[in-house]
Amino acid sequence: MPIRLKLTLWYSGVLLLALLVFGLGVYAAVSVLMVQQVDARLVQAADAVLPLVAGQRLEAVERDGRLVVKLTRLDAFRASEIYVQVISTEGEVAGLSPNLFDSPLGNAPLDARALRRHQEILEQHARRESTADPRADLFGEARHSANTPPLRVLTRPMHTQNNQLVGYLQVATSLESVHLAQQVLLLTLTVSGVLALAFSSAIGVLIARRALRPVDQITQTAMAIYRAENLDQRVPEPKTNDEVARLSRAFNAMLERLSQLFQAQQRLIADVSHELRTPLTVIRGNVDLLRAMGCTDEESLSAITREADRMNRMVRDLLLLSQADAGVLSMNFGVVDAERLIADVERSAQMLAEGKLTIIARAEPNLKLYGDYDRLKQVLLNLVDNAIKHTPEGGEVRIEATAHYNGFARLTVSDTGIGIPEKDLPHIFERFYRVDKSRSRERGGSGLGLSIANTIVQAHHGHIVVSSKVGVGTTFDVYLPMQPPSNGAASNAL
Repeated sequence: MPIRLKLTLWYSGVLLLALLVFGLGVYAAVSVLMVQQVDARLVQAADAVLPLVAGQRLEAVERDGRLVVKLTRLDAFRASEIYVQVISTEGEVAGLSPNLFDSPLGNAPLDARALRRHQEILEQHARRESTADPRADLFGEARHSANTPPLRVLTRPMHTQNNQLVGYLQVATSLESVHLAQQVLLLTLTVSGVLALAFSSAIGVLIARRALRPVDQITQTAMAIYRAENLDQRVPEPKTNDEVARLSRAFNAMLERLSQLFQAQQRLIADVSHELRTPLTVIRGNVDLLRAMGCTDEESLSAITREADRMNRMVRDLLLLSQADAGVLSMNFGVVDAERLIADVERSAQMLAEGKLTIIARAEPNLKLYGDYDRLKQVLLNLVDNAIKHTPEGGEVRIEATAHYNGFARLTVSDTGIGIPEKDLPHIFERFYRVDKSRSRERGGSGLGLSIANTIVQAHHGHIVVSSKVGVGTTFDVYLPMQPPSNGAASNAL
């Protein structure tokens, strides 16, 4: 089911529920108000009728074979459709208003249930089982037959001055006007509710279609990218700062990231293919030479060994990077003695320099780091190896370890070499990137050393800062935590 249809159905359902609650509330409130107005008129009529009944000279009139008092003074109520009965304590009709003599409503009490209810109240009051006032008015509804109108009846007990019950006064009026008003109100609420629901649903469909149009564009763009295999396409971003706009920006950011990863993968494949082709070509050429010569040539075997070692280092470095990318790079974290670390790196650097460069190493006394000793040594050796390769004979390479602030230590490898052009600085940590490709290849470099160093440092919650000037030299500053880092510690190193 399409989302726009779901939204429309949910919207229509909620609106229908709201309309039902509103309609029932209005209907109930208006009905109660109209009945209260009828009750108020009945109370007013009873207050006016009771003195007339009490002060009238009774004239018995035979009706249906029995004597009934005709309350002649109540003719004024005929036009207002107010019906009046006087009921004896035995529940028989003892008096009628003139407008009931010609009506079947006068044959029995207007509301017999109210009379029974009053008798129950009297009995409960006598037994002290009820706190209801036996002199209070009782309201009820009654309908004697299908040919008579529904009535709203007020029943009022009549007492003498010494509180003796002498009968009941029942005052009633027709509820036909009230029921008609209720029917009209119900019809009006129903018709208006249906029209409002239909109109709102139509508007809801249009709004849902317009609101989800950018989502359709995202879908179409995604399918176009899938069909054309072109990650350079982007989704139009709405100018509004709503959820769809944020979704569009997130989708474009994802496409940008995928494009970068795809390009990096292509470069990686191309670089790996290129890097492996060179040693394989050398190995194949020397093998062919040995086969043609029919004898063992020490120089050819040495060349084969060097190229095989180079391929082995490259595969090992690629494995390390792939483990880091997968998050499974093994690390043995612990307290690292900076003086010992610098001393070990210095010994290795002296061997790499072969006496052609001056190696200066210094570590701040009692400086401790938190990390993997072997991995940190690998970082420094990669940086030192890079410095030695690009520093002319007679130059200088410095290795230092000092305390920084915010709980970080700084490991520095600087040289007086050829330097790195400014345009190359943003790319030096990329895999297989070389500033001087010909010289690096001649020295056996694969372009992975700096990338590996940066990956290991990031795994330690640290970072590397590089500064360089062509013809002057290059400095790498590695910032590492001295204690187990908390969340966000790496971002506070500087």
